[in-house]
Amino acid sequence: MESNEAKAANPISRLAKNIFSNWASMAISILIAFFMSPFLVHNLGKEQYGIWALVLSIMAYSHFLDAGMRQSLARYIPKYYATKNYLKLNQVLSSSQGIYTFTGTLVMLGTLIIVMFFAGLFNVAPEYMRAMKFTLLLVGLNEAFRFYFITASALGPFHRYDIGNIIDIIFTVLNAVLIFYFISQGYELIALAIITVSTATTKFLVRAIYQKRLVPQIEYKIKHVDKATIKEMFNYGIVSFFIVIAWMVIFNSDNVIIGMYLTTTDITYFSIAGMMINYLRTLINAIGIPLVPAISHFDASSDHKEIARLYTKLSRYLYYLTSCIAAGILFFGGKFINLWMGEGFQSTINVLYILIIPAAIYLPQVAANSVLLGISKHKTLLYILIVESVVKIGLSLILIQTMGIYGVAIGTAVPQFLIYLFVYPYLFSKIIGISLKAYYMTNLVMAITASIFVVPISFALQKFNVLAGWPGLIVDVVVFGVLAVVGFWFRVLTVEERVDMLSRFRK
Repeated sequence: MESNEAKAANPISRLAKNIFSNWASMAISILIAFFMSPFLVHNLGKEQYGIWALVLSIMAYSHFLDAGMRQSLARYIPKYYATKNYLKLNQVLSSSQGIYTFTGTLVMLGTLIIVMFFAGLFNVAPEYMRAMKFTLLLVGLNEAFRFYFITASALGPFHRYDIGNIIDIIFTVLNAVLIFYFISQGYELIALAIITVSTATTKFLVRAIYQKRLVPQIEYKIKHVDKATIKEMFNYGIVSFFIVIAWMVIFNSDNVIIGMYLTTTDITYFSIAGMMINYLRTLINAIGIPLVPAISHFDASSDHKEIARLYTKLSRYLYYLTSCIAAGILFFGGKFINLWMGEGFQSTINVLYILIIPAAIYLPQVAANSVLLGISKHKTLLYILIVESVVKIGLSLILIQTMGIYGVAIGTAVPQFLIYLFVYPYLFSKIIGISLKAYYMTNLVMAITASIFVVPISFALQKFNVLAGWPGLIVDVVVFGVLAVVGFWFRVLTVEERVDMLSRFRK
């Protein structure tokens, strides 16, 4: 029998739970935000809610101070946890804790400076200025605490995203309940900030307690702070930091470019389609996040065959999944947008159609991204992203002159299509040592399989589903989804994978 410690440290035994718990946490957060946003606008008023959004936007820039250290933790914690090298593990944890303590203090000082000298730069009504300053201080304190606790509350790198997500879900719901109660009682902006800080800090403490129980060998001591370890983490983290910056440029530059050359109405049309793609990206990234520690675990054990096997399997799943989603959006995306947003959003539908095809190609590459991050070969990913961002912005600036928002969509789609269909697979296959021909054949088969299962039924639903409105769309989605799941179960999963999946589900 496998020991409890071995089970806890086994990334494969935890990977499925980690992925599904990420999806659950994401779904609950989106659902709560969907209902809480109008509640806060109505009860706080547009002025105070605007101040809250402004404060959160200001403090969001503090995330840049992470400088890729979070990615370093995801790389090096599982590396030394896998080999039970607790000396190096404590050096990583203590060194990163020292860095984050400095960073959190820097955030707090920066917040004080903004409150004392720069708060007047914002167009806030005089009667709300005091509340804005106090709220900014509280949210700044919350951000500082977040840095202080990043290392001590890290559970994902120990392959326990599932427990971390359970804790996060509990406190997300608790936070929403407290906000609903106190704001309903007439409390305003400052109460909102106090509740947010209190629940977040308590959540960090609970995660830290569980981390210590999970790995009793952890010691946060000054003697473990190691210059060589700090240098190693920064060398890895700085590349990850620039990768994050490149992703931000790629996925957040469209609205800026449109705002420079067109109108805010055009931004609305484009951003709705972009938001749907971003939700899809978030869904797929829920797989990639827990995959990095798993890959790092196998890299530490020099189990490169397992890395290649895991990558090949997940790529197969993801290409089938994104092919199904792309087909579903092409058939039913327009109907959804018309029901959701109303008539008059045909340009949004067209932009969505342009963006979804390359998305079906680049989103499965989250598995390749995780492998490169897990084996410290992520400079290749950075170079790819730099090329993509430069070409994307250049094409968008050229095409927007004559094609409007469609030009921006094409400027986004073309480099994604070419890079992730041809360039990235070639470079990645050289690094990991897999057959490029086998890669293309396997994923082509997945795309064809998805089409066989969902395209005919989509045509049939368009022709024979007489229900209108949301009931008709729900029927479309349910029937489509059932056929997609049937195809995945019988044609994508092997017999061994089906048996294993059933076994895990029963457990």
